Amino acid sequence: GKSLKVKAKAVPQSKTKKVSTHRKMRYESSNPAVASVGLKTGKITAKKKGTCYVYAYAQNGVYKRIKVVVK
Repeated sequence: GKSLKVKAKAVPQSKTKKVSTHRKMRYESSNPAVASVGLKTGKITAKKKGTCYVYAYAQNGVYKRIKVVVK
């Protein structure tokens, strides 16, 4: 039942290229039965014991994976 908020930010690959933002970051859980995550907010809520991954997607398809362990 506990919750935690993660925040992701898109950074440019080089100083000469800018990051265009026409939509915000999106979040997704690999197993919503263990931990759910708000699609736009990034708020992770624990559901039951287990392990899952939360993905943060940028608008260009680049993503990062965060391991979540619920005890």
